[in-house]
Amino acid sequence: MEVEEFNKKIEKIKEDAVKNILSHFNRINDKLFTFNNILIGGYFALSRIYDDINIKVIMIPLINLIFLIFLEYLMMEKSRKEASVDELGLDEFIKFAKNKETRPTLFSLLAIISTLSVFGYFVYLLIF
Repeated sequence: MEVEEFNKKIEKIKEDAVKNILSHFNRINDKLFTFNNILIGGYFALSRIYDDINIKVIMIPLINLIFLIFLEYLMMEKSRKEASVDELGLDEFIKFAKNKETRPTLFSLLAIISTLSVFGYFVYLLIF
């Protein structure tokens, strides 16, 4: 009896952990969206303040914004598949199960790296 209760608790912990990963991804992504919007304004201001910086530089944070929106779309599709997991075929279910836990972490890491790159280039333009 105790072993069954222990296994149930372990499964509950795992389930909560997956939910927490998605929650953290959403919070991080919201902050990255906000920061990227600030960078859009910053790039626009730089292009107006310094004559040697072309207005087309505004495309850099806009491309990152598109990337962040794309990541949100992928996460929405992931949630949609989770909602209909009982309708997946065996091959699709195996593929889905393998990617279930690593994708949010990878997406979050890619979003952070891309936004930091946009920020790094902004600082480079500001200093040099």
